[in-house]
Amino acid sequence: MAAEKLGALVRRRGPLCDIHLAVWDGAVGDPGQLWVEEEGHTSWLARVLQSPLCNPPAPRTRLVRPASPEDRATFEARSAEAEELRRLAQERASDLSLPMRFLGAELDLERTFLRLYFTAPERVDFREFLRELGAAFRLRLELHQIGPRDAARILGEVGPCGRPLCCRTFLHKLRPIPLELAFEQQLFLSPERLTGVCGRLMCCLAYEHEQYREALDGLPKMGARIEVEGRTGKVVGLNAFQGTFTVQWPDGTRAELNGEQLRNDRHP
Repeated sequence: MAAEKLGALVRRRGPLCDIHLAVWDGAVGDPGQLWVEEEGHTSWLARVLQSPLCNPPAPRTRLVRPASPEDRATFEARSAEAEELRRLAQERASDLSLPMRFLGAELDLERTFLRLYFTAPERVDFREFLRELGAAFRLRLELHQIGPRDAARILGEVGPCGRPLCCRTFLHKLRPIPLELAFEQQLFLSPERLTGVCGRLMCCLAYEHEQYREALDGLPKMGARIEVEGRTGKVVGLNAFQGTFTVQWPDGTRAELNGEQLRNDRHP
């Protein structure tokens, strides 16, 4: 029988606030603690969010030790240096007329690896630029092009609700949010009220989606033609909270009915 592995859900300290699974390499820490994690040949700081987790699927990193005061001081120094390198990369990209906007950078604790996050209006061939920067900085270097949602996560702005962005505080993965989620919740609002600071549909539209689907289960769809008590009408409104729907009859009058009435009429 394979030995049980213990892991944790952690958030890396850095511009992207990446949340991922890690495995404990010995001692097991508690939520809220700051640990040093190893990924390949690089080391980073990460805060424990949930622990312990039994047999985490495909952990990305190993948690090797609690972060010491020296580790924390090193992290602050590396963060400051990464910001300076980000600024230099932006200057060089501007000199070369490359349409790249560098938003964040992270440098590992050993100062061997630098990752730069940038946005661009289209895909950029930066291979020559990458070689030039790597030689100038004398570091292993990765340029990572990100979309509007990750850009908002790095900038860490405030959402329309007045709270810090969900993508920066607790969301593990940024999933596509289709427009159907708004329709199913009867959110017939202007696009500006449904989009976040990233310009995409707000992630919170998915939070109560399953509850809305359960509440609407058994109700007819919008636009459907139904027959109730011998009268045929068109469904012009749904109320998920009350479990009712509005029918417009051929003479233009309307009636609010509930799902139970519809079921009873179908199964007398």
